[in-house]
Order: sequence, then structure tokens, then C-alpha cells
Amino acid sequence: MSDMVEKWGQAVAERGFAQIPNYLLLLNNFIDEDRRLTPVEMLVLLQLVGAWWQKDNMPFPSMGTLAKRAGVSERQVQRAVTRLVKDNIIAKKKRRTQGIIASNAYDLAPLVELLEGVAKAYPNEFPRVIKRRQIAPKNLAELAATDTTDIEPKTKVTPKGKIVLKKKIMKNSRNPG
Repeated sequence: MSDMVEKWGQAVAERGFAQIPNYLLLLNNFIDEDRRLTPVEMLVLLQLVGAWWQKDNMPFPSMGTLAKRAGVSERQVQRAVTRLVKDNIIAKKKRRTQGIIASNAYDLAPLVELLEGVAKAYPNEFPRVIKRRQIAPKNLAELAATDTTDIEPKTKVTPKGKIVLKKKIMKNSRNPG
């Protein structure tokens, strides 16, 4: 959470945040043009992912809630959900609370499966380095003692003593340059 506070500020971080895979954000780049999601379908899908807090608990926002969060009408949400179900991107499950019909739950397992397939078909050319320091160094001595074996040096010295800057600073960085 402290990274979120540093990045977005306390008030924004306290409202909460969602983990959205980059493959989902870029999904339309990986599927056929005639099957691409409309902006409303993508907004509804992102809202469903944002409401999915735990793997084993399906999100269950109502059509009205999804419409309000996405800034569209309930009818637009209904059409978007119908298309997402039809294209097997999500599955809709009926729910009851004390015998009374409640809002639908949405199974996102088909989306996970789709994104796993996309990830296999289009592997990340520049994967992120997952290994990160858990606690910032307290002083320069601690920083100097940091294991940097996974980082290439910025510069190298040639046999003649000339310093040459390297373009690629970190292994697997996003900049291929």
C-alpha cells in the first residue's frame, strides 16, 4: 500500500485499487478485428475485474452499479454483459440471498484462461524483473552492500580506459534500445 500512497497520494490510495493485467488492457491488440471489445464492453469488463477481490469469490455488482461506475446506461451494461458471455469471456451465474433473487455473480475464469492463452501466443518481449528490494536502504553503506547481480552496469571501461555508456541499463527492461 505504501507504493500506492507514494504514487497516488493518501486519499486516492485509501479508496482502494485493482490489479489489472496488461494483457487485459491490451486485449484488443491480440484478437481478431471482428471480435474486438467495444469501449463499453471493455469498461464493464474492467469494472468486473476491479470488483474481483479474491480468487474464489466471484464479483457480483448489480447492473445498476456497473452502469453507474462505467458512466453508461443499464441497458448498455446488459448488452455488454450479454456479448461478454456470448464470446465466452465471462460466465454469468444466478445468485439468491435468503431465497430472493440477487444480482448475478460473474465468473472470470474464462477471462483468465483467455489471457493465459494470449500470454502464451504473444510472450512478453521485455518481462519485468520481479525481484525487488523489500525495504529501502537506510544509508549509503547499506546501499553499497546491495546485491546488484541482476543489474548490468551503466558504463563499461574499454581496455584503453575509455568509458562507454550502455543503452540497456537493466536486464529485461522495457526499453529494448
